[in-house]
Amino acid sequence: MLRLENLSKSFMSSEGNLEVLNNINISISRGESLAILGESGSGKSTLLHIIAGLEQPSSGSVLFQGQDIWTTTESHRAKIRRQEMAVIFQQFNLISSLTIKDNIEFHSKIIGTFNPAFVQKTVNLLKIEEIQNKYPEQTSGGQQQRAAIARAVVARPALILADEPTGNLDEKNTASVIQILKKLVNNDQTTLLVATHSQTFAAELKTRVILQKGKLKRNVS
Repeated sequence: MLRLENLSKSFMSSEGNLEVLNNINISISRGESLAILGESGSGKSTLLHIIAGLEQPSSGSVLFQGQDIWTTTESHRAKIRRQEMAVIFQQFNLISSLTIKDNIEFHSKIIGTFNPAFVQKTVNLLKIEEIQNKYPEQTSGGQQQRAAIARAVVARPALILADEPTGNLDEKNTASVIQILKKLVNNDQTTLLVATHSQTFAAELKTRVILQKGKLKRNVS
């Protein structure tokens, strides 16, 4: 499903060349889950943005279903991202002019996977049914985070990329998110890649690695 080969990313700074990712190699199959643990600034978000086709690597390859997305056009990367992936950002990225309900249904309607019953089940599990008709600005950060997670889940994509998806949630809501994402992996064979600080969340996923100073250091037992 997804393979990263010799992936590196550098930026120019006032202090010279800053290496954020150094020769990253990861392989994850369809229906598997991977947690990338690491401190803030370790390169986790940058790595997810590169996989999503939003930020270009300095070198290396991102092979998604056998195709290097960085040898294709931007329009083709956008098509892959729209039809095959769902990205859960730290910033939520909800559309302010749409209600929470419309935000949740938006992606699935575009790609033709909309299922009202599944949407309602997801909304109920994440306990956001009471805010469906509100607009994002009328809800809390935790509620917006759960809405963003619901939007990704109901699209039933081949790959979910989640950047600290439970960072704004309490323990109870975190448990609900873990439950629904694991069900999606098991039932729909969705591939899940999560960047997280949470050891609790990481422990629920099949594979765990640590990203430290731009390098994958070791597997976590």
